[in-house]
Amino acid sequence: MDLLPIELVRIVYQYCDLPTVTALRLASRKFADIGYDYLLLDHFAVVEWRDDVQRLHSIARHDRLLGKPRSLVFHLAKVDVGRAQETTSLHQWLRRREGHDFIQEGWSRYHKLEERATLVAPLHTRQSMLEATLKRLPNLEVVDINFTKNPYGIDLFDQVFSYHHCRKQDRLRASKDLDAILSALPHARLQSLSIDQVPLELFRHPDARQRWFDCAQTFAGLSRLDLVLDIPRQMGPASRSRAINGLGRVLQSANNVTHLRLAFHTYHAPAEKFELSFRALFAGDFTYKRLTDLKLEGISCSEEDLKSFLLRHSPTLERLRLGGRGLAKPLELSIGGIHLHNGRWRSLFTGLKEKLTALQRFHLEGDIESGDAYTRTREVWDFLPVVSDDWNTVHQEDGFEGWYKKSASRCKENFDSLGLERFLISGGPWPMFIKYGNTSAYPSPYSSPGQSGSSSPVDSPSPTSSGTFSSFGSPAPSV
Repeated sequence: MDLLPIELVRIVYQYCDLPTVTALRLASRKFADIGYDYLLLDHFAVVEWRDDVQRLHSIARHDRLLGKPRSLVFHLAKVDVGRAQETTSLHQWLRRREGHDFIQEGWSRYHKLEERATLVAPLHTRQSMLEATLKRLPNLEVVDINFTKNPYGIDLFDQVFSYHHCRKQDRLRASKDLDAILSALPHARLQSLSIDQVPLELFRHPDARQRWFDCAQTFAGLSRLDLVLDIPRQMGPASRSRAINGLGRVLQSANNVTHLRLAFHTYHAPAEKFELSFRALFAGDFTYKRLTDLKLEGISCSEEDLKSFLLRHSPTLERLRLGGRGLAKPLELSIGGIHLHNGRWRSLFTGLKEKLTALQRFHLEGDIESGDAYTRTREVWDFLPVVSDDWNTVHQEDGFEGWYKKSASRCKENFDSLGLERFLISGGPWPMFIKYGNTSAYPSPYSSPGQSGSSSPVDSPSPTSSGTFSSFGSPAPSV
């Protein structure tokens, strides 16, 4: 076996899992030496029930392994046991597939992991070790800090963490853990940073916001930034203004990003939107010179403010997403939309028509509203997802359509955004949208005339008994 070319041995190792790699390294000195590079994956995960910080520190001190980690994920989510048990029991009763043993086994494994977690020091007490570790990881490019995803590797908990009320909210612990990680980031050369639940009040407290400001050099090197802000239950006007000022300073330090996602989630009132001024956030007319992908979610703003912000990025902006899932539960309609507290959506899109010169894709999702609740000119709409966050086509699951027809709100018009995408990119007349429930297939905005499915609700409206047409921008039905 020692006569095999090194290139061939490497190909063999590429198809091996970790136990096989370990066994294969015992075959000879040559195989042991080559196999060193396959003992670790490029992706390293840190969980609280295992001493992964110490493991990572040991890797950073190993001359041959320190260059291996390229992606680092901190799984910091905690479960609300009472609510999670109610949810899992209800799901199994509805599905009647795995049964009682499946639930018992999942919870038994969870309690064992939590017992192990008590033997590991909390992450925020390992700050100095984290700093020393990240200093010695030369190829680390991606850091993902999440508080919303299943950290236990238990199938039962995948459904639990999809419900926001089943996730335990410990803002103080989350703030401490974030502070510890942020203190180590100035020593890393990152390209991507993602945090899926950042307490907004961190940008108000002097010490906490200073840790973010100390990372300015790291943020300047980012090409991708994904921040989801967690809005506290109570925040006075002065505290809110200071927090927005601190957040804006951090966002401006990431002046080289090509991909930016900015979302605001209000856990105590999931359908609420956070009132935001882009002019206040960016202290004027700040512009990202390289921005190609932008997603905004869960905000309330004015038409002119949003239009000005988007037009400033028209030379580079290729993909734009307004709205998203928000804190919607599985099988619920998306509630991470955008509200215009001043202005109208039709006016906004007409003003943007063919002016976003680099735009290739556009997507609108969630509860889209404008105007005051007590005026006849109020717009209230629900836009369904057509593509995922990575722009792959969304296929509705079996049974979803029937459920949707029964549960959709009667006060709202329900559409997809394909017509608007075509309107913004190619121009033409204002689109006529098909309400959800029409049996005809949704056309692609890029289909050629004569192709199957190329007809559109704009060009050839033909309402059926299961679907009707409406002009987006007309007054909503009375509630």
